[in-house]
Amino acid sequence: MKKLDALFVGLLLIGSLWAFIVNTASNTPTNRIQPCDIINIISQSDKYITTDELARRLMSDDPTLTLIDLRENKEFVSYSLPGAINIPIEKILDNEYRDIINQDVQTVVFYSNSSDLAVKAWMLTKRLGYKNNFILKGGLNNWVETILRPTEPSETASREEFERYNFRKAASAYFGGGSATGEVSTSAPKPKVAIKRKKKQAAGGGCD
Repeated sequence: MKKLDALFVGLLLIGSLWAFIVNTASNTPTNRIQPCDIINIISQSDKYITTDELARRLMSDDPTLTLIDLRENKEFVSYSLPGAINIPIEKILDNEYRDIINQDVQTVVFYSNSSDLAVKAWMLTKRLGYKNNFILKGGLNNWVETILRPTEPSETASREEFERYNFRKAASAYFGGGSATGEVSTSAPKPKVAIKRKKKQAAGGGCD
């Protein structure tokens, strides 16, 4: 019980911090940011997409996938995932990017080097009511470790682990993981999908 209490208090503190961040970024009155809403948002476990799932969708040329690279442009130019769009975290709420991030057609995946910036972007957009946004679990660091440079399992590993490793080896070859630079080719054009513009809605509401 004490552990649950400690977790709840921790979520409250995090929720209060994010309430301030969202209020500052979106000019939303603080009294519309409900602590229970923030806690519910933070605790959602379905906000992540794994590197394996992302690799499968990229390898199948999934036209409903939009990758948002939240890093600075110089990092993006140096290395990025295939077809990714560079929107630095400080510009994530700019009106010029709203139709990319706030729509019902594409699955939007935020990523950076780790999960930190992606979590922030997801929190901000989720609070504003945007849907179909996800976080690449572990970010590019995890992508390199699991997809570009997968570790061979031990001889006593399960069949499932070997099957996952074999998939990752194939994915590594597909994404150029064995090259000297480790860079991923981004030259392939990405299919365009019509994006429906949504009317702006005021963030608000209380706790049920």
